[in-house]
Amino acid sequence: MSHCTTSFTRATASFTASDVLDKSGNVTGRPSAETKPPWASFDSNKTGSMKRSFGLSPSSIREAVTEIKEQASPAAYVAIIVAMMGAIMFGIDCQNYGLASGFQSFYDDWCMGRYNSEGFNCTPKDDAGNHNVPKGWTHFKALGGSLITLGAAAGCIALGPVVTSNCGRRPCISLGGFMCFVGCLFASHLSFNNVYVFYAGRFITGFGVGIACFALPLYSSEVSTPSIRGIMGSLFQLLVVAGTVVASVMLAFVTDWKVGMLMPGVAGVIVGIAIWFIPESPRFVLDKYGYDAGKETLQKVRKGNVDQEILAMQQDSERQREIGTLSYGQLFSNPSIRKRLFIACYLQIAQQLTGVNAFLSYENEIFKGAGVPVPDIGSVAIGFSLLQIVGCLVGLSIVDSKYGGRRSQLLAASVFMGVPLVIAGIGKLLNWPSIISIVSISIFGFAFQYAWGLVPWLYPAEIFSMSEKDKALSLSTFMNFAVNFVVAYITPSFLAWSPGGTFIIFGILNVSNFVFVVLFIKETKGIPLENVPALFERRAVSPELLNSQPSSF
Repeated sequence: MSHCTTSFTRATASFTASDVLDKSGNVTGRPSAETKPPWASFDSNKTGSMKRSFGLSPSSIREAVTEIKEQASPAAYVAIIVAMMGAIMFGIDCQNYGLASGFQSFYDDWCMGRYNSEGFNCTPKDDAGNHNVPKGWTHFKALGGSLITLGAAAGCIALGPVVTSNCGRRPCISLGGFMCFVGCLFASHLSFNNVYVFYAGRFITGFGVGIACFALPLYSSEVSTPSIRGIMGSLFQLLVVAGTVVASVMLAFVTDWKVGMLMPGVAGVIVGIAIWFIPESPRFVLDKYGYDAGKETLQKVRKGNVDQEILAMQQDSERQREIGTLSYGQLFSNPSIRKRLFIACYLQIAQQLTGVNAFLSYENEIFKGAGVPVPDIGSVAIGFSLLQIVGCLVGLSIVDSKYGGRRSQLLAASVFMGVPLVIAGIGKLLNWPSIISIVSISIFGFAFQYAWGLVPWLYPAEIFSMSEKDKALSLSTFMNFAVNFVVAYITPSFLAWSPGGTFIIFGILNVSNFVFVVLFIKETKGIPLENVPALFERRAVSPELLNSQPSSF
């Protein structure tokens, strides 16, 4: 889920490390060339107190963060929530195919007359675990499910960044929403029972989703104040899960696959229109139209005086222009960056190896394989989605607290995902009561949202500097989609071979994810973003530094 969050923290906090603070934590301006900021001499090879290394006390930093937090206006929350409705579109898109493709009407339109044969009557009941299922039908369903991710990968990398940087965040989100609608139309009512038109519609749907999802977290991070940025950014994942619930509930009351296939497009139109009633990103307006225009836009999403924040934003913009961005070649040539790039890419790959998107894309087949009667699949799907929301809320509530963390939650979730899936697979192979497999899959869904649905999008954005982030996150996100495509394509063949065997394979892959986390993932909770890369260079970070700033800062 949560696939296209390439820009989760591309916009840094409006209060940045280049600003000079007084003793009260107020921004007093940019340091001159002759006057270096007090933390300019920080050496990440040395340990020491926050105050000695940076010249700042933790209390002064928190005071600055609190001051900026108080400036967030209700309009900021409204703007972010409206924009993040695009995540609901993505969530519906994740869920609708797995359910709508299990309708008898879908089989009647796409299977009957093409793939029905002796031993296979083109009915949902006749599909799961039936070795007589034609390979052509399996191939058709696999492409229908996986072309979405291929399109999203293309949209995320090919067009999303271009539109966002040149035209703005709102046009990018709007374009993605309307393109998703067009794709859904061609994959449903305008497919005219033509396989290739259906394939094209699925690809275009994913392309639109990819374009929109590229800009959603970026917009959120640039409209939010530092202390609410983590919560508002995490809203993306929560609304993705909410979208799966919407799809499950609505598809429980319809039987026409075309209605189900059109649902993400309807959400896309709503987002594409609503986005124009909220302000553009202040950071984009500042970069594109100058200080005065940026300040006017920022004032729309803040209450009180914005002079300090817009000044800090302008200084950060100037600094980023001076630094520039690294090329793809430089990412691979630098050993430190290369190591972090591997971790970011494999973390995204590992998210797909959990099997979650295979479960969502082929939910009917998964639950049929677990032993759920076909008439009850709709109700079970709703319960499964609601359980995922609970898991997401629990994970979000503790990921920055003393009770959780990136590494610890990933480790715990890997155990509670891998073991239940292995049990579900064994139970299916040995004909245990179906309730065992159903409960095991439910535990898996909760545990995924508790950590693996959230952390793989948070963590890569934390381990790269601003000059590295664009290229690095585009690569890691592309790996997510590439592996998602492969998993979505091969899952129907696996399920046709053996549902129990499929559960065991994904269970073992979750265990391998546990090993990866143990070997490579370091805890970044509470560490200032600018100091996180040093963790991967075997440099010490003092305990005082670990706890000196809230992680949203």
